[in-house]
Amino acid sequence: MNADYTIRLAEESDAQAIHDIYGEYVDRLDVTFTVINPSVEEYRQSIVNGGKIYPFYVAQDSAGKVLAYCCGHKLRPHDAYRWNVESTIVLSESAPKRKGIATALYTKFIDTLKELNYQYVYGVIVDNNTASIALHNSLGFKEVGHFYNVGYKQGKWLGIVWMCKYIGDSDKVVEEPLPLRD
Repeated sequence: MNADYTIRLAEESDAQAIHDIYGEYVDRLDVTFTVINPSVEEYRQSIVNGGKIYPFYVAQDSAGKVLAYCCGHKLRPHDAYRWNVESTIVLSESAPKRKGIATALYTKFIDTLKELNYQYVYGVIVDNNTASIALHNSLGFKEVGHFYNVGYKQGKWLGIVWMCKYIGDSDKVVEEPLPLRD
């Protein structure tokens, strides 16, 4: 682990920091299709409820300030998709650059998904977010789809790139995904 930051499971008390980090990007065209930042309570519920199923990690500095977060979501509502996870990773604009925070955070997230028997992790990225696409490429994700002009925000049409990484073990019988915490 890097001395400049640590990675840990998110706690309910992180909801405000996560809200604020995501809020930094809501008005930007190159990061998210979200136009209104969800409430702090919605983030708290995501930590509590989503964190029972999928990992929800934060990176924090030595003073305890949350710098970034990475979490998982259900890919699609149908049962046959249950071995797949859609990921979200967001770094604060004030987080130190070129310190490996995103790579370490995403790696911890993916390693936990493997332990829980998930098989694939997907990133859905606004197509002009070159930094996020580069991060996913560096971690072994492959582009599996490009949807042009699927979102309209701030008077502009934007597309999304779907990226996928196989994290399963092809020599192992696929087992049901395990809960993260009770």
